[in-house]
Amino acid sequence: MAPKQEFKTTAMFKQLMSQYYAQGVEARRKNIPVAWVTAVFPVEILYAAEVFPYYPENFGALAAARKIAHDLSELAEAKGYFYDLCGYARCGIGDAYAQEHPVGEIERPDIIFCCNTQCGSLPKWFEAASRFYNAPYFLLDAPLIEDAWEEQVKKYFIKQLEEMIDFLEQSTGKAFDYNRLVRVLDLSNEACRLWNEILDTAALKPAPFGFFDACFHMAPIVTWRGTEEAVTYYRALKEELDERIKKGIYAIPNERYKIYWDHIPVWPRLRWFADLFAEHGALVVVSQYTHSWAYNFDPSNPLESLADNYLKSFVNRSFDKRIDLKINFMKKYNVDGFVLFSNRSCKPNAFGLYDKSNVIKNVTGLPGVVFEADMSDLRFFSEEQVRSKIEVFVEQLKER
Repeated sequence: MAPKQEFKTTAMFKQLMSQYYAQGVEARRKNIPVAWVTAVFPVEILYAAEVFPYYPENFGALAAARKIAHDLSELAEAKGYFYDLCGYARCGIGDAYAQEHPVGEIERPDIIFCCNTQCGSLPKWFEAASRFYNAPYFLLDAPLIEDAWEEQVKKYFIKQLEEMIDFLEQSTGKAFDYNRLVRVLDLSNEACRLWNEILDTAALKPAPFGFFDACFHMAPIVTWRGTEEAVTYYRALKEELDERIKKGIYAIPNERYKIYWDHIPVWPRLRWFADLFAEHGALVVVSQYTHSWAYNFDPSNPLESLADNYLKSFVNRSFDKRIDLKINFMKKYNVDGFVLFSNRSCKPNAFGLYDKSNVIKNVTGLPGVVFEADMSDLRFFSEEQVRSKIEVFVEQLKER
């Protein structure tokens, strides 16, 4: 198979992410508070408060992609943390105790913010970090949204956002600027709009961009969302994709099948999975995971809009609603089959996947496969077993 043509924006991506990590160091030098924050969190408030938001989950994903997650995990396990915990948490905890830092040292927090939309592991990890680093901790509680939207839940969340702003004012010694929050939301909207348009190019057939490309290019929409830097980056990436479409440069040669992938990738095997599917003319095109940051805010009602967007994230929805969302993506991207990743590290998303698979097959008639592994830790990855399952799945695609 011909080598994939690298995106021109890759160099820009690397520079941007280097700049992001350098900002953490620079923030400390300038006495700007460094705030730990979870991935699905209204970070727009932190950018408006002019604190530096740092994402320990990104550190875990980076360590996983560099194939050192198991080394950091063993350091955490030596301190009594169970190997069945979230891989990102094991990486962050392990690095805190490490003497060597091959992907850089996890940034020490001055303040810690967490929203429990994603799982119960993150609040406990951040609570442990709060004790370890002696940093004040604010937990934003997000009740599960079942099928019906409840105004009481929204009011409860907004009240906490107001308390969080009070907490920030006390921590920074500065009055919160709501006008700045409106400007941050405008920037966040623009970056999310561009990100959405980029993801949607995967619906074309053949497509210039797929899920594994999105996994590479998603870091700025997580870390820089709400800034000019994110807008500039995604504008450049969208322009490059438009150029590729005109020139007929596609994600894989001879695309025959489009595939839905459920949730996080296996980071240390990202390229391996991309190549395995490409060998069979299959392109993974969509996942709820990469669409998690496709927000749309109303700057005229900032707190209400933040509540609307962050509470309704798919990770905070019911079992049935998540199935509906998956099926909607499958229809929109016109997929030929689906892959559900039972992620040992992410139990809330792995829960009930075999039942979900059966429901999706019954509703859509599409073939699908469930495989088990860990998003970070290769001690829990069997290449032979996964390859065997994927190849059986591909045979089902060919028989349709």
